[in-house]
Amino acid sequence: MPRPTRMTPTPARILIPALLVAALALTGCSGNDGDSGGSETSAADGPAAASQPDRALNGFATEEDAGGTADSVAAPGKADVAPDELTRQQQALIRKGNVALRADDVGRAQIEVQKVVDKYAGQVTDEKTQSDDDGHSAYTRMVLRVPSDDFTRAVEELKGVGELESATTNQDDVTTQVIDVKTRLAVQKRSIARITVLFQRAESIRDVMAIEAELSQRQADLEALEQQSAYLADQTSQSTIVVSIDQIPEKTKPAPEEDDETGFVAGLSAGWGALSTFAVGLATAAGALLPWLVVLALVGVPVWLVVRSRRISRAGRTARTQSTA
Repeated sequence: MPRPTRMTPTPARILIPALLVAALALTGCSGNDGDSGGSETSAADGPAAASQPDRALNGFATEEDAGGTADSVAAPGKADVAPDELTRQQQALIRKGNVALRADDVGRAQIEVQKVVDKYAGQVTDEKTQSDDDGHSAYTRMVLRVPSDDFTRAVEELKGVGELESATTNQDDVTTQVIDVKTRLAVQKRSIARITVLFQRAESIRDVMAIEAELSQRQADLEALEQQSAYLADQTSQSTIVVSIDQIPEKTKPAPEEDDETGFVAGLSAGWGALSTFAVGLATAAGALLPWLVVLALVGVPVWLVVRSRRISRAGRTARTQSTA
């Protein structure tokens, strides 16, 4: 038999199988990377699993890792306020007022202020009162909290409680701040939910400790945002009015003007005044002596009659003696 002809390999026949092998190798590598992203492996199994918590903590978790897309993860406090949210949000205002009054009866004015507070379903959060020497209220300072919708009406009614000295009001627009806090709250809650998913999937101690530390920090930030949101809600729903009431001092009578008149009228007036003073003094002395005169009359008259009768008897005896001699 004739021997088969031996074909000489060409460069094309060698290059094509090599390219096919390389393509299969690249396809296998890419498939292994995709499988490692969706499978649950420990940090010791490979670098993909070890970097899983780091990617999540930096906000780059994939949809399989954190339950969302990478674009939806945002750092807390960095969220921008959407224009449509500004349109939907009702204007948030912090209103404060100060009313200074004067009244003859501070205690009565306090009762009238309390009536205004009760009318608008408010409350007196602080009250300090000072009393005078007689125990009556001389000054009081009251801090009121009334609904923001009734702020203007309440201030106008408080002005009429007493004599108005001064009244000031101011308001601070915190609408943007309220929207920012709400947005940061929503982002922080989503971030905590994603970290919680990673915490449940973590298998190594290192991953558990890292995620737990980050989760605790973000929960603390969430509580701070919730307290800030509650404070803004309280300040915008209830307005503060400070009312001070001072007692009106009693009016002192003016001192009488001294007369500097001379002449007959002045002399007559001075003489009449002196006579009146003498008559008053004489009447006072007579009133003081009258009881003594009555006692002397009751005791002295009988004594005088006894003495007189004895003298008459003695004189008669003397006369009879002389006539006999």
